[in-house]
Parts: sequence; C-alpha cells; structure tokens
Amino acid sequence: MMPLSCRHYTYKSVMITPIRQALAASVVLGLVACGSSQPIVNEGGVPGGKACQNDFTPERVAAGEDCDPNLNRTMFCPLVPGSEFLRSRTEIIPCDGVDISIHPVVGGGFETEYIAIHPSGGGTPSAVYLGLHYLNASAAFYGNLTRMTELAKARNVLVLLPQAPAGIGLVDVPGLPPIGGNTLSRWPTQPSQPVEAFSQLLDGVVEDGRNRFSARGAPLYVAGLSNGIPMVYFYACGRANQVEAFLAVAGTQNNEAAAICQPSRAVGAVMIHGTADPIVPYGGVGGVLRTIPENFEDFKAFNQCSGDDRTALFNGASGDVQFDWAPNCADGRRVVLASLLGNGHNWPGDDAALLQELGINLGLFGAARNDIDATIQGFDLLRYAAGR
Repeated sequence: MMPLSCRHYTYKSVMITPIRQALAASVVLGLVACGSSQPIVNEGGVPGGKACQNDFTPERVAAGEDCDPNLNRTMFCPLVPGSEFLRSRTEIIPCDGVDISIHPVVGGGFETEYIAIHPSGGGTPSAVYLGLHYLNASAAFYGNLTRMTELAKARNVLVLLPQAPAGIGLVDVPGLPPIGGNTLSRWPTQPSQPVEAFSQLLDGVVEDGRNRFSARGAPLYVAGLSNGIPMVYFYACGRANQVEAFLAVAGTQNNEAAAICQPSRAVGAVMIHGTADPIVPYGGVGGVLRTIPENFEDFKAFNQCSGDDRTALFNGASGDVQFDWAPNCADGRRVVLASLLGNGHNWPGDDAALLQELGINLGLFGAARNDIDATIQGFDLLRYAAGR
C-alpha cells in the first residue's frame, strides 16, 4: 500500500451546479512532498513543494496540479502530541520561528483578550488574519486545533485570536444551552443579539494588532469555525470597508441575518463545508438556517459576479471535494464554495491527533476527512477570493 505521505491525488473538471442537499440532522451545536520533478521554494523559505503548495486555487485543482494538502501540513510546525493536551487547552503550543503573545482589549463595552501569533523577526506581515473560535472554546485550543502557528510561519501572517466575552447575557436560543449570566464563551448568532457591540470589540482587536505588529497596510481576512461563523458573516457584512475576504468553515447564518446583510463594497467569500455535517446541516434548517449554497449565491449577488460559475472535482484520499466558484466579480473579488462530499463537522486539516491519541470520540460530529487543508489552503483561498 502506498504511504499516506506519498498518496497521489487525481482531479477532474466537471460542469455541474452546486450540491443542494445533504444529510441534515438537528444536533446541539458544540463543540514531505512526493513525486515532484521540479520542486520550488514555498513561502517561508522551505523547499520541497509544488506550485499548488505555494498558491492553492480552484484553477490549479481544475488544471490537475498536485494539490495534496499533506504536502504543506506539518512542514512548518509539528502537530501537538497528546502529552501536551492539557497545556494546549490554555496556551498556544510554541513552534520554532513563531512568536506568541497575549494582549487585553476593550471595545463595545466588553473587555477580553486576544492571542497574537506571528513569525519571529518583526517583519511586515503579508496579512492580518482574525480567527473566531467555536462554541465555548478557548482561543488557545482553537488556535492549536486549527494550526495557527503553522499558518503564521508558512504565509508570514499576523494571526489574531480573540476570546469571546463570557457571561454577557446573550438572548437564549431554543435548543442551545442557556447563556444568560453564565460563563459560556460564545459569539452572537442572530441580529437581536449585541452584534454591533461585538463588532466594535473586533475592531479593537484589529486596531491593536495592527499598531503593535506593524501591520497598518496589510489586508484583513476574517475566518472562523462553527459558532464563530455567524459573527464572521456579521463582521464581513458590516465591516466590508475593512474586510477583504472571509472564510466560513462548518458554519452558516440564519435567514434573518442574511436578509440584513448589506456590504458597502464587494468582499471575497470562501465557504468550506461538509455535505454530511450533522451539527450545521449543509442543506440548512427550513426557515431558520441558510443552506450553504444559498450563502454562495448571496455573495455572488452582493459582489455583482458575472458570467458562468466554474466547477472542479478534487478526488482526495478519503473523499471528494467539489469546488464551485465565481471568478468574475466586482473589484476583482471571487466567491468560492468547497463542498466536502460526505464530510462532517470539522476544520479540514485540523490537529485532532491529540484528541484521538487520548481516545476522545469525535463521532458525534460525523466523518472528519482532511482532503483539503482549511488552514494553509484556506488562507490561499482567502487571497484568491480577495483578488490578490
């Protein structure tokens, strides 16, 4: 059997519309290179990758390039061992060549802190990456799970990971844990909650991070996972004059929030979602949660995209990924949908090894396939969607 690190991926282009349905179960929301004949140097100075490892795009997938996500994964920083599990819950596990610091921030009437991760040396970052954690997560564990040290090092990125305020009395949502007055760290999910106050808090995080780390002119990207995604949409819609592109992984918005989204300019959009996600169904929840293809269509309209969509199918090691994208939008923006066929509720390419090493069952969230990497390849898609 061929070793996993040398497994070949195959690709084919197809002209089909985005998938409209998937398994939809309502569950409480929770929670190196091989075969390269002409290697080139990756961003960050590490040799051994191919062109797609420097600049992952759906066009490269359609062209049949070797876009194996494992060719970059762990090239820059190792995975976290199970022995570091307890430490990883409360602090970012260090990586050589990466600096980590924690800073207080005030905004919108809230006080919290954020973690800053950036390459050592004090140079100008290529981008500011604002990452929003999942429900009741620590920002540190979210950063470890999504391999943010590796992203910072691989792409010269300033990563900012704010901790959502806890115990602030958000409106309770039927079917979700009550949060009024308790210590649950959670982002708003509906317009009736204090969305603008949270947006002002994120403004404070971005402003402080830009000032501290010489990132005034760097493009701003916002990304998140699960419960972080409604706030990603709120921030991208309400701060489109600041956000160049967003990445939504395993999350959606409700219909009420979508109805009031009015970005002041085109904003690049990337959605990565499993079609068999049991937590946030790909096909939405009728009358409540937006389907993932509806979000794709929404941002095509917001961005005044013209011409036909393009589609490519990526045959991965454990499952296929269908890419649908609109390449011709206002201000050079693009809209990308990566549908992970049969995948569940996870961050593809995440560092879940430490959980599995400890015997923690992730089956509640469905299949966890890593046929693309939402970390480094996800960042490349953000650049692509922003038109950079």
